[in-house]
Amino acid sequence: MANGPLLIADEVRDALAHGRPVVALESAVLTHGLPREPATGLPPVVAHQPDFARGVPLNLSLSIAMERVVRTHGGVPATVAVIDGALKVGCTRGDLERLATDRDARKASVRDLGPLCAARSCAGTTVSATLVACGLAGIRHFATGGIGGVHRGFAQTLDLSADLGALARTPVCVISSGAKSILDLKATLEALECLGVPVIGLATDTFPEFTDGAGSLPLHATVATPHDAARACRAHWSLLPSVGVLLANPCPAVHALDHGGSSILADELAAEAMAAGIEGNLVTPWLLAQVAARTKGQSLDANIALLLDNARCAALVADAASRDAG
Repeated sequence: MANGPLLIADEVRDALAHGRPVVALESAVLTHGLPREPATGLPPVVAHQPDFARGVPLNLSLSIAMERVVRTHGGVPATVAVIDGALKVGCTRGDLERLATDRDARKASVRDLGPLCAARSCAGTTVSATLVACGLAGIRHFATGGIGGVHRGFAQTLDLSADLGALARTPVCVISSGAKSILDLKATLEALECLGVPVIGLATDTFPEFTDGAGSLPLHATVATPHDAARACRAHWSLLPSVGVLLANPCPAVHALDHGGSSILADELAAEAMAAGIEGNLVTPWLLAQVAARTKGQSLDANIALLLDNARCAALVADAASRDAG
């Protein structure tokens, strides 16, 4: 059933109507975050997982696997994307396959949704655009990799992710491994505090640094379990009903990169991007591709591991919230 450009899948609509747990998933990771080609050798983290197979594009395998993880842990997955001008909340397998190989698919931030829908385009949605869909559909839980934030060199570029503003005005719990380590993480935390967005560590008292795992910046709030996280979100929304929550879940330690080396590399790459004139929504995909190449695939392995684990945690938090509400 369509409402303007918004199209909510029947399964998602039914789950929301009956109070069953729903987890939103973004699609920019499908269109711009992971390789569109089949991997020459599967990353060790997924070498024996059924959703990953030789000859299948790695980005498609990951999207299918994230949906399966959500279902395995009691949730209904709702992958969000722009398909032929519709903001779809709950993509079909055909939609995912199409986006996985469509090199013309755009990367949609919140500012891009209207023009892309009017032009009947296809696009993967970033965190900010996915949050728009969550707000319209009434989805409260969303799993991603790492949010965007304040870019290094902000004083020169004024590069600030739209993710932060979207979090501040959308009542959704975003489960992520903190923010991407290519960003200015201290400034990102300060911006979130200024916007009133609570950052809650899930079994961690420091702000995760994406593929680097647990970081060194202290958090003011932490919970031990997904059920505790659901309770914290409910209390937050009883007081600030329109403001999101960032639930920070570190990359599984066995797959995390070396913190110091990755941070130094991020500084070098940020300078290279600025010198090359790479800007806007092209910066993050370029930086992540460079990190993957220079870490010889280790960052890709960590990225996949944290995405799958965040999908698991999001389903558990959504399930706990559903049970408490019932």
